[in-house]
Amino acid sequence: MAWRFKVSKYKNAAPIVPKKEDWVNDIKVGAPQSCGNHVKASAAFIAFNVENRGGGSLGLVPLDYKGRVDSSTPLIHGHSDLITDFCFSPFDDGILATCSTDANVRIWHIPENGLKESLSNAEYSLPQFEKRVENVMFHPTTEFLLSVAYFDTVKLWDIKHEKELFSFSGHEDQVQNLCWNGSGSLLVTSSKDRTVRVIDPRTSKVAYEAEGHKSPKDSRIVWLGHTERILSTGWDASRVREVRIRDIRNFSKPYKVQPFDSSTGILMPLYDPDTNMLFLAGKADVSIMYWEVTDKEPFLTEGLKHNGSVQTKGACLVPKRGLDVMSGEVNRLLQLTSNAIIPITYQVPRKTYREFHADIFPDTPGYEPSSTISQWLGGANIPVKNISLDPAKRPNSKFQIHRGPLSKREESKVSDADTPVPAPRSRISNGTECKPVSEVRPTLSKPMVAVKPSFMPAKPSPTPKPALRSSFPLQENKNLTNEDDPSADTPVKKNLAQLRKNFETNEEATVEEPEEENPSKLASIRKAFETRSVSVDEKMVERRREEVRQEQTIQEEEKENVSDQVTLRENSNRVSAAERRKTFEQRMASVEEKPSSPTPKRANVTRSFRRVCKFRHLKGTPGHKSTCIENLRELSRTTPGECDGLAANSEFVILPLSGPGGKLSVIKHKKPGRLPDGVIPSLMNTSNVMDFTFDPFNDHTLAVACDDGKINLWHIPEGGLSQPTNQPNETFMDVGSSDKVTILKWHPLAAGVLAAATGDLNIKIWDIHRQSVALVLTGHPDQIFSMAWSPCGRYLATMCRDTHIRIYEPRHSSEPISEGNGPVGVRGARILWALNGKYLVTLGFSKVSERQISVYKSTDLTKPANTVGIDVSPAMLIPFYDPDSSTLFATGKGDSTIYAYEIGSDFPHLFPLSHHKCGSVHQGLVMLPKQLCDVRQVEFCKAMRLTSSVLEPLSFTVPRVKTELFQDDLFPPTFVSWEPVMTAAEWLGDTNRPPRTLSLKPSDMVSLSESREQQSPVSSQSNSGGPHTHIRHETPPFLKGMVPTEVRQTQHKNLNVPEEAQETQARLEESMSQQMDQISKALEQDRMEGVDSTEWED
Repeated sequence: MAWRFKVSKYKNAAPIVPKKEDWVNDIKVGAPQSCGNHVKASAAFIAFNVENRGGGSLGLVPLDYKGRVDSSTPLIHGHSDLITDFCFSPFDDGILATCSTDANVRIWHIPENGLKESLSNAEYSLPQFEKRVENVMFHPTTEFLLSVAYFDTVKLWDIKHEKELFSFSGHEDQVQNLCWNGSGSLLVTSSKDRTVRVIDPRTSKVAYEAEGHKSPKDSRIVWLGHTERILSTGWDASRVREVRIRDIRNFSKPYKVQPFDSSTGILMPLYDPDTNMLFLAGKADVSIMYWEVTDKEPFLTEGLKHNGSVQTKGACLVPKRGLDVMSGEVNRLLQLTSNAIIPITYQVPRKTYREFHADIFPDTPGYEPSSTISQWLGGANIPVKNISLDPAKRPNSKFQIHRGPLSKREESKVSDADTPVPAPRSRISNGTECKPVSEVRPTLSKPMVAVKPSFMPAKPSPTPKPALRSSFPLQENKNLTNEDDPSADTPVKKNLAQLRKNFETNEEATVEEPEEENPSKLASIRKAFETRSVSVDEKMVERRREEVRQEQTIQEEEKENVSDQVTLRENSNRVSAAERRKTFEQRMASVEEKPSSPTPKRANVTRSFRRVCKFRHLKGTPGHKSTCIENLRELSRTTPGECDGLAANSEFVILPLSGPGGKLSVIKHKKPGRLPDGVIPSLMNTSNVMDFTFDPFNDHTLAVACDDGKINLWHIPEGGLSQPTNQPNETFMDVGSSDKVTILKWHPLAAGVLAAATGDLNIKIWDIHRQSVALVLTGHPDQIFSMAWSPCGRYLATMCRDTHIRIYEPRHSSEPISEGNGPVGVRGARILWALNGKYLVTLGFSKVSERQISVYKSTDLTKPANTVGIDVSPAMLIPFYDPDSSTLFATGKGDSTIYAYEIGSDFPHLFPLSHHKCGSVHQGLVMLPKQLCDVRQVEFCKAMRLTSSVLEPLSFTVPRVKTELFQDDLFPPTFVSWEPVMTAAEWLGDTNRPPRTLSLKPSDMVSLSESREQQSPVSSQSNSGGPHTHIRHETPPFLKGMVPTEVRQTQHKNLNVPEEAQETQARLEESMSQQMDQISKALEQDRMEGVDSTEWED
C-alpha cells in the first residue's frame, strides 16, 4: 500500500489570480446558450464569444493581452446567429474552426500579428447542415481533419480537400459533446439519449456503448489522454452533479462516481494528460475545482480549489507551448466571465525558478502532425512526437506556429524517421560524435553554449581554435534553424566567442590541464548567461569589446616574457581564470538589465489614482430605526421612466401611490414613526401622474404633470394633509395641445418659470403667474427622456430617444444652439449640468444594455470626454448632483448600491469615490436641501431612501478628526437655491443675475483654516534673509513643558495676553532663535512648487 503515501509533484499546485489590470477587461459576452465552453486558446490567441446583435461574433486577442478591450477592437463576424462552439488547430495557432446555430461550419485563418480589422470572409465553409451544429473538434494527430456534431449526427471532414470522410447518425437524440483519444483512433460522444458511445470512424461502427448519466440535461465528456479511460460530467437522477470515470475494457459500468452538489450549471472538465490535472469549472459557479486523476484508488484526489467572486461563463486551458515554465506555471486556466477573461495560473511551489524544472514539465505532444490523411485512413495510429518545454531547446522564444492560409498550404509529408533529440544544455554542438577536442577538425561551424533564446548567436563568428584542455561531447544541434538567425550581427555573439577563446590555449601547448577544471568554468559561464535576459546598447557593447581586447593583449605579453613555458602555463591559467571571472562579473553588473519581453504599454488612466479627493472616503450612514417612517402602504411600483419616483424639500416628501386617479402621498419627513393604519391622505389628480416636483422657492407648492395634458399646482397646508383632496389650487393646460406632459423642471433662479416636456415632442416654458406658455422649444424628433436647466439659468439641456444631446438658449431661439451624440441605448437616459455649467453629465445605456455615465464638455458635444461603465441592469440610473462638493450620486430602482463619483475638470473627469452599499434594495432615493445638512457632524449630503415599506434617512459624511471645527474646505459657500434672484417677467425680459451664495458656518464654530492660522502664523515678509526665510513663532514642542499654560494659549493675535506672559514668551523665543542661528530657517515647503503651506501642518 506504499502507493497511497506517494507524494504527487502537483499536490500543492496553487491557483494564482493576477491583478485586475492584468485581466482581459471590458468584453461583452452576453448569455450564450450552447454546449460549448465559449472561450478557447492557442499558443498565440484567445477567442471568446461576444454579444452582437448583428449575428454570431467572436472576439480575438493575443494570448498575453492585458487590459481593456476597446469597443473598436476587430471581431470575427463569422455567422448570422450564435456561435455555439469553436476550436483552434493543434498544428497551427492561426487556424480556427467555428460552428453556429445557423447550421454552418467555417474555417478561419488569423494572421500572425492578429486582426487589424474585423474578419468576415472565411477561409473555407463547409456545406450547410440540416440543423444547428453544436460541436467542432480537430483531429489530435492528423492535420486538416475536423469532426462536426449536429443533432444526432457526427461527421468527419477533410477541410483541405473539401470532402466528407465519415458520417454516423446512430444517436437517438442530440449529440452534446465529443472527444478524440490521444492516438486519434477512436471518438467518444455523449448525447441527450443518456448514452455514451465509442465510435471507430474508419470502420463506421460503434466499438463500445454504455448508459451515461441518468439526467438528459447537458453532459460533457473527455478522453483521458492516451489511456483507456473516459471521464464524463452530468447529473444523476436526483439532479446532483457528478463525475464518472469508466474504462473501455469494462465499459458497461463506471469504476468511479464522484458526486458534488445540486447546482444547475454543467461542470466543464478541463484535463491535462501531461500532469493528470483535472479542472472542473461549473457554469455560473464562482469556484473552480482542481483534482488529480490517478490510476488507483481513490482515482480522484482533490487539490486546492480556486474561490473567486464572479460567475463563470466558460473556461479553457492554455496549450503547454503558451505557459511560462520558468516561473513554475504547470497550467493556466482562462475563466470567462460576463465582462472579463481571468488568467488563473497554477504554480508548483519551488525554492527557485532560475532553472528549468524538468521533473514537473514532462515532454508534451508537439506541433507536427504524425500522419497524413491517407496514412490515417489506411489504419496508422501514430501518436504525435513529443517536444521538450525547456526554453533552451525551443526553436524560438514565443513557441508559436503559423503556417499561413489554408489555401496556400500543402499537406505535410510525414516520415518515419525519429525526431532529432535536442542538444544537451551544457554541451557544445557541432555534428560530430563524442570525441576529444583534439581529434575534431578546426572547421568548427557553430560553437555554442546553451543559453536563453534571447542570446542565441546571430551569425557564425570567425572560426576559433580547438580547445586542447578538455574533451566535450559534440553533436549536431538541430534546435537552431536558419530562420532563427537574424541577419544583423549581435554583440553578444561576438562576446560569447571571445569568452570561449579566452578559455583556449595556444596550439603549440603540449601540457594538458586536468579535465575537471574546464567543465566547471563552462558551467559557471552558462549559469551566468542563463540568469540574464538583457538588451545591450551599442555603447556598452563597444566598451566590453575594448575590455576583451585589452585583456587579450596583456595575456599575450605575459606569455612572451616567460621562459619556462610549462610552469608559466599552469600559473597563468589559474590567474587568468580568476581575472576572467572578476572581469566577467564586472561586465555583468555594468549592463542595465531589461525585461526580455517587455509588456506593451497600455493607455491606462493612472492620474485618477494620484488625484487627492477630499470626499474619497465618504461614508453613508442610515438613520436609526427611531428616525425612519414606517408602515408605508400602497406604494406605486410603476412610475414612468422619466420620473425620479420621489420628490422632497425641507419639509415634505412626496410618494406616488398605486391605484387609479394619480394619487400622491404627502409626508412630513421631520416626523418619524409609524404611520397610522387606515386611509392615506393624498392628492388625487384624477388622471395618471407622469412627473411631480416641488417649487424650489416655496416648500408648500407642488407641480404635477398628468397624462391628460394638465399641470396641477397644489398648495400643501402647513401641517401637511389631513385627508384626501382632489381639488388642485391651479390647473394649467395648453389650449392648442392635449398631449400628455412627461417632465417638469422649475427654473433655478427665476420664480414662476416652469419648463414642461410634452408628448408632441416640444418643450413649453410656462409663466406660472400669467398662466400662459411663454416659450416653445422644438427640434426633437422623438421622445424626450430628460432635461435640465444650467446653473446660470440661461440654457436648457435635453436628452432625446434619438440618442442626441441638445442645448437650448430659450429666450433667443426655439431651435438648439448645440447638438451632439449621447448614450446609444434607447431605454432611457438622464442629463444634468456640472462644474458651474462647464460640463454635462449623461446617464444611460450602451448597445449591450450596460449602464454608463458619460461626461461632456458643454462647448463640445461631438464625443464624451470620458465614459465609465457601471453594470448591466434594466433599471435606469437616477442621478443626484451636489454642486458644492461636485459629487455625483447615482442609483436605480431595485438597486442596493449607491454609486458615488467626483466630477472634475481634469481627465478622466469621473473619479470614483466610496460607493455606499445598502442592506436591502430600494425603490427610490431623493436628496434633501443643503441647509438641512448637519455641518457639525461633517455631513455634506442628506437623503431619504425608500424601501418596500420604510422611508429611512441616509447621511453622507466625511471622516475628520477635528469635528469641533467648521470644515470650510468641505463646505464652500453654497448657492441659495431656496430664494429667487429674479421674477419670471425679468427673466423673460432677458435679465441675467448670478445666484447668491451663503456660508453654512455656524456662528459659534471656528473654521479649520482660521484654526491653522492661529496655530502656526507665518510672517508674510522675511526678516533679513532671502524671500524664502520664515520666522516661526510657535513654541517648540520640547519647550512647551517649560512655558506656563497661559503662554501656550496666546497663539491668536486678538487674545488679551498679560504683559508678564508676553515677556516670558519673548524671552523664550529669543533664546531659541539664538540657538538656531546656525540652522537654516528655510522650510522644506519653501523649495517646493505648487504646495500650499498649510498642507505641511497636517
